[in-house]
Amino acid sequence: MSGIFYNPGARRLVPVFEGTPQPEWAFVTHNLEASAHQCRRILREFLPADVLSNVDFGWCEQRNS
Repeated sequence: MSGIFYNPGARRLVPVFEGTPQPEWAFVTHNLEASAHQCRRILREFLPADVLSNVDFGWCEQRNS
């Protein structure tokens, strides 16, 4: 399964291009081209604001700059 997942232990987004993500990772989107803004909007649905403000969106931001 490919997509972008949230790793709660590391509080960061992790791209999975193929294979199986870790069971504790939360699925964010199938769209590997999603921007950090899009991922924030999705994560806002299930993460409290204080946790969301500490998420590392570096992977999305580097790819989209």
